[in-house]
Amino acid sequence: MKMKKNLIILMCLVLSLSMITGCGGNQDEPAASDAETEQETYTIRFAHIENEFTGAAQGVQLFKKYVEEGSEGRIVVDILGAGSMGGEREILESVTMGNLEGGMAMSSLFTTYLPNWEIFDLPFVFKNRADWATKVDGDLGKMMKAETEEINVKVLSFFDGGFRAISNTKRPLLAMEDFKGVKVRVGESTLLIDTQKALGTNPIPMSFGEVYTGLQQGTIDGVDTSVIYVQDGNFQEVAKYCTETNHSALQMVTFINQDFYNSLPEDLQKVIDEAAAKTTVEQREIAVEVDQTAIQVMEDAGMQVDQPSEEFTAQMIEATKPVVEGYRDKIDAEVFKAAGL
Repeated sequence: MKMKKNLIILMCLVLSLSMITGCGGNQDEPAASDAETEQETYTIRFAHIENEFTGAAQGVQLFKKYVEEGSEGRIVVDILGAGSMGGEREILESVTMGNLEGGMAMSSLFTTYLPNWEIFDLPFVFKNRADWATKVDGDLGKMMKAETEEINVKVLSFFDGGFRAISNTKRPLLAMEDFKGVKVRVGESTLLIDTQKALGTNPIPMSFGEVYTGLQQGTIDGVDTSVIYVQDGNFQEVAKYCTETNHSALQMVTFINQDFYNSLPEDLQKVIDEAAAKTTVEQREIAVEVDQTAIQVMEDAGMQVDQPSEEFTAQMIEATKPVVEGYRDKIDAEVFKAAGL
């Protein structure tokens, strides 16, 4: 009996030593948990109102491509285009509140929150595309980007939406007297209204979706927008004339909720920043191409597209100077300086 008891004790000791040895091995090479082996993934719901062929919409597609490739699938960009999440005002508001992660809207939408952003829509503040790019990529753009922190938004890119033109059903606009009495649709912006009044037209605020019918029915005679959006709205079907007045740049801004951006790991923040920078360069090249295509579509439909003479341009600049001066008490002096005014 004593021998049997000793044997049981010996077996227990051997079993205990085996368990200790096994535990020691696990401490040297711990098994990774599922949470440790799988990296967290993120989704950016990115809303805009554009149709797919516009330069701005193509830019968003590039952004998606570069973010998803750069993050190796850790970020998915879900594009909600063609106004599926509402208008630009609703999109910007949703991003400020964090109900959407990202979006795109015209720069004029930011003036609701940030008065200094009116600088972008002042008449003839940008001479041409090169001048525009230099300023938005320089001190002016940096100052405006910094301001959006106040509304919990981080600006990603300034996209090229073309320069504004005036299309109409009445006559070619080749001299100042040609503006007189032309009813021109503008966005709901006091600055845009003031600019058209200074040129001599009769500005009428109207939503973009009502323009085609308005031109058909004579509620308006013309529309103030860039050529790509003339094509986008098929206005060449109902308007006969277009003058590339180039009185202001129609720029699109891509942006992301600041809290969401800050919540990302630093390496993914870098992916977004690099994707935005790369996209900006390529989008601006696309914008030139889509403008050329738009003009061809307009002309093929029988629309007359005119370039203003240097003399006419100088007269338009002179006529709209009071508009620029009228905003000096509404926009910070440093912003005017950065814009070269």
